[in-house]
Amino acid sequence: MSFDHHDPKFVKDPESVFGPMRAEHPLVHSDLYGGFWVLTRYDDVTAAANDPESFTSAVPGTTLIPSTQPRTDPLLPLELDPPEHSRYRALVNPVFAKPRIDALRPDLEALATRLLEPYARKGGGDVMREFAHPMSLGSLARLMNLPEEDEGRWFDWVERMYSNALLDADDHAAAAREAEAYIGALIEERKKEPRDDFLGVLLEAEVEGQRLSDLAVRQFGMLMLLAGYETTSGAMGMSLLYLAEHPEVRAQLFGDVDGLKHTAVNELLRIVSPVQVFGRNAAHDVERYGQTIPAGDVVLLGYGAANHDPSVFEHPERCVLDRQPNRHVAFGHGRHLCLGQHLARLELTIMIERFADLFPAFRVDPERPPTWKARGDVRGLASLHLVADA
Repeated sequence: MSFDHHDPKFVKDPESVFGPMRAEHPLVHSDLYGGFWVLTRYDDVTAAANDPESFTSAVPGTTLIPSTQPRTDPLLPLELDPPEHSRYRALVNPVFAKPRIDALRPDLEALATRLLEPYARKGGGDVMREFAHPMSLGSLARLMNLPEEDEGRWFDWVERMYSNALLDADDHAAAAREAEAYIGALIEERKKEPRDDFLGVLLEAEVEGQRLSDLAVRQFGMLMLLAGYETTSGAMGMSLLYLAEHPEVRAQLFGDVDGLKHTAVNELLRIVSPVQVFGRNAAHDVERYGQTIPAGDVVLLGYGAANHDPSVFEHPERCVLDRQPNRHVAFGHGRHLCLGQHLARLELTIMIERFADLFPAFRVDPERPPTWKARGDVRGLASLHLVADA
């Protein structure tokens, strides 16, 4: 089979591809990108995510296929298995703890208002460029205590490392070097003037009595730059696209923001699923559905497919804003559950609140249809032009 998660049809509408696969071929093999397998049913995806002895994360550079950054050093703590993963993740858990994230709310509310007020006054525009991108980058800047004036540079690096990696491998490599050098300079600054922030915590941390190397700290920083920005800006853009195309859902949500916003965030994440597939490697020969996945083969966990599995979600095609329970896997599952989930939820919650107040009625600009980024493993809109809906 030639399943391709970067095919434009898949990028635009994953469920049109995943739906038949999940029903008829819950495990498929594709010959593309060096060959890989895909799991599509909820129970299979979550079981694999909970089974590092069979589906290991400890193979650097295969979480995304093809790799955005081929390397031999693991991206910490993402490309580790327990018990190493647990030790490294514990170092940064306090930075992402919900009370610390909640303390960012006033600053993020002010940022969202500053971005959205001029956007609303002129009746819309490209919401990715004018809201989603700077909101995501600004949130990370505040969490990591980084200079806000450098946001344009981070955006450039992420776009070149991630979105354009399929098109220009040399430029991707150059962007990675530039980003690593930037983070390296910040590490040197923190050594001279220690701070109680993301990099500062890592520089003071120890694993089994040993301080982290500069390389390890830099890898943590690269993970924040890539994963933290791309997934959250994608979630915001695709959620706004869904609300623009489903005015009845938008009216229900904006009519009862306080009552619905918490469950609505989870349901929108389930519907749009920014992370569609995520790579593991078979640690040994694995038998599934009468087929053998050979040891070492790449196995993509179909989180997007799992989020639309009708055996778990009643009427999965519907956006049920008060859906409970909602066992979505938009943040992954198991030990590798997304570190930044509290920050992402806060950003989406604030987005809902501010749009309900400042730009409550909108639709897609009929003269400027949405455009999509090239990758389908982590989906995102390249542009989304909205206009006020009278």
